[in-house]
Amino acid sequence: MEGVSIVTIGDSTTDRFLEVENQNATLLFTHRETEKDICFKFGEKIPVSDIHKGFGGSALNTAVGFSRLGIKTSIVTILGKDEEGNDALEFLKKNGVETVNSIQEEQTNQSTIIVYKKERTVLSYHAERDYSKLEIPKTDWLYLTSAGKGADEIIKKVQAHMSTGTKVCFNPGNWELLNFDKFTEIISGCEVLILNKFEADDIFSNNEIANQLEKISERRAKIAIITDARNGAYLRSEGKNYHMGILPSETIDPTGAGDSFSSGFISGLIYGVRPESAMKWGMANAASVVESVGANEGLLDKEKISNIIEEAASLKAEEI
Repeated sequence: MEGVSIVTIGDSTTDRFLEVENQNATLLFTHRETEKDICFKFGEKIPVSDIHKGFGGSALNTAVGFSRLGIKTSIVTILGKDEEGNDALEFLKKNGVETVNSIQEEQTNQSTIIVYKKERTVLSYHAERDYSKLEIPKTDWLYLTSAGKGADEIIKKVQAHMSTGTKVCFNPGNWELLNFDKFTEIISGCEVLILNKFEADDIFSNNEIANQLEKISERRAKIAIITDARNGAYLRSEGKNYHMGILPSETIDPTGAGDSFSSGFISGLIYGVRPESAMKWGMANAASVVESVGANEGLLDKEKISNIIEEAASLKAEEI
């Protein structure tokens, strides 16, 4: 297909959100301040205050994010040959995402997301997929994200696009992180590598942000991004490191915050914005998404994101 600006590649899911009120669960604090366990009474029925159904997976979330920002978008994904797969395809089409290169087989992947005290815990089922069946259309940009076991089957296809000038962004999921070295040749020369802080801590022995950004640069990714939840995000571009804080928001559900930041940030780059300024696009998109339940409910269009950026003139990337 000619004329596609960006293609997202990876997993798509059906998401079910269960909102649990404070009195129906407890948090157990571990020896590390950042680690907590959510606890329910074993063998009992746990009341749920509200339920929502939606669609997710990083490839789907970012595809919708790019499309809403006015970028011609296609998704390359595998959905189930079932009602939920049909519903997900319809959702993508309604959001202006081209799906001609996606396929349907077996069962749609599922996630059940427990929302408790404005944080989410995800229970996920991912069927093993044969990603060698997927074909990537001609595109200016390519966004490779969480795909799961078998994702290494598409590495050579991604490399072929890189060799013709396609700009590749890589945001690995759990399986890709466990097999990070398999993606060395994609990371080398990719336009953007995006990790969150927990992922960066797992990959690199030194947990200092500056060191982690440097390590990503040593792998020859042109732009390095490390997101750090409420602490904002960090960027390395053209040999300089930057930090940007978050925009104020009332967090209801943080699901999709990372994907919304990524689609906002990369959309800024596609529109010609410098990386340190494109961070504000990501922050605006993320701040909107966390104010709703669901991974893509609050994604912004270009007009809304421009208005937020204009109002948030004081939010800037500070060199560190």
